[in-house]
Amino acid sequence: MRCLYAIAAAALLPACHAAAGIRIDPPVTAEVTYAQARGRYDLYRIRLRAAGETATGRLLRPRRGQGRLPAVLLNDGRELNSTALEHLPSEFGDVVVLSLDYPEEIPFEFEPLTLLLGSDDIRRELRRIPRLFSLGGAYLTQRADVDSSRIAMVVTSFAVPFGVLAAAEDRRFRNVGLIYGAGDLGAVLEANLALEPRILRSVAAWLAHQLYGEFEPTNYVAGIAPRPLIMVNGRDDPQVPVQAVRALYAAAREPKTLIWLTTGHLLPTDRPLIRALVDTTLARLPVLESAQRAGIAGDDLDSLLMH
Repeated sequence: MRCLYAIAAAALLPACHAAAGIRIDPPVTAEVTYAQARGRYDLYRIRLRAAGETATGRLLRPRRGQGRLPAVLLNDGRELNSTALEHLPSEFGDVVVLSLDYPEEIPFEFEPLTLLLGSDDIRRELRRIPRLFSLGGAYLTQRADVDSSRIAMVVTSFAVPFGVLAAAEDRRFRNVGLIYGAGDLGAVLEANLALEPRILRSVAAWLAHQLYGEFEPTNYVAGIAPRPLIMVNGRDDPQVPVQAVRALYAAAREPKTLIWLTTGHLLPTDRPLIRALVDTTLARLPVLESAQRAGIAGDDLDSLLMH
């Protein structure tokens, strides 16, 4: 049930508030504390405040980066929160990377009883996530070392529905990368349910999708255009059905690219796959084209790509 908890949790929400009041503009108050050196980067812990919202997270900055650099808001699953930055390769280019934590009220795992008992609190906190992403974008635009015309968003699995909504409403994100994301949340939910017999799984997923579709990304992904959209998915990913991936891609508008890897779902311990995902996605985001990168060996990456 890992990353697709987001989809199940989103199923608790009425469908009328998804796009309301998402964008947050500077000024953003930031408390930045040095944490450690990580490869050729410095890692900082960060707390952001603006427009009544507060977010914590981590920021990576290349130690020798000069001038105004491109930047990426990178968010992965609820399990990792902003510690996702600690799983990045030790070298991936002169890019400032920000990752934010999710609200603490959102559980780490999908438990139906937890969601039912805490549905009001979870509903409120899930609706905050796109605003937190916008808060991150506002902060990056005001950093003196960031080129505000070269800010991208890259979101993975859990974060994809929220990232699509935030990027559609906040055009500061000039490029968008979706890793292991999909539309047709009913189909994705069904693929992640363990109910037996299977007919119960189908009925539960259908009802959830029909009644609660607030964060269905196919409803918002077209709003990202004309900014470039990159989707990266695993052909053998059991948690994200191929047809659901294609549904999201079909709903998006040009310019868009769908890249298939010969992999299953992402685990934070799979460093070769993380390396491939970073290189595959960042290499294709136009705002990062001039950022110096050290990619994995061409043969290694080529072995993961579908031809």
